Amino acid sequence: MKAERLVIDSNVWIAALISPTGAARQLLAEAVLDHDIGILMSESTFAELVSRLDRPKFDRYREPAAWNLFLMSLVELAQWHEDTDTAAGISRDADDDKFLALAMTGQADAIISGDRDLLELVDYEGIPVLTPAQFLQRRGG
Repeated sequence: MKAERLVIDSNVWIAALISPTGAARQLLAEAVLDHDIGILMSESTFAELVSRLDRPKFDRYREPAAWNLFLMSLVELAQWHEDTDTAAGISRDADDDKFLALAMTGQADAIISGDRDLLELVDYEGIPVLTPAQFLQRRGG
């Protein structure tokens, strides 16, 4: 079976890091630890993740060594693509368009998000937009 290629929204990465249980953590385990899922990343999507993780509201969850190891691993494991503006104006939230553009550029099999602005699209150019739980259910997990 071909490894699936996913664009994962920052909110999913953060949920996986701060919650030891749940669909986001299970997805992270399958994607990053088992290496059977290709993670698509661009400079802008990575920069958003890093900036979100640096917010004071996450201080109580922050384990700098663990989070830094996670980010370094993500840099190495990700399949990197150039940023494009091919999806400008598609989502209600312009900040989300970079995930849609990355999905097209990287030929993603799905976009994984907990963001209502993305989820309301249902799909983009034939690429499904799913919650972590929907993705895991679709995989039989």
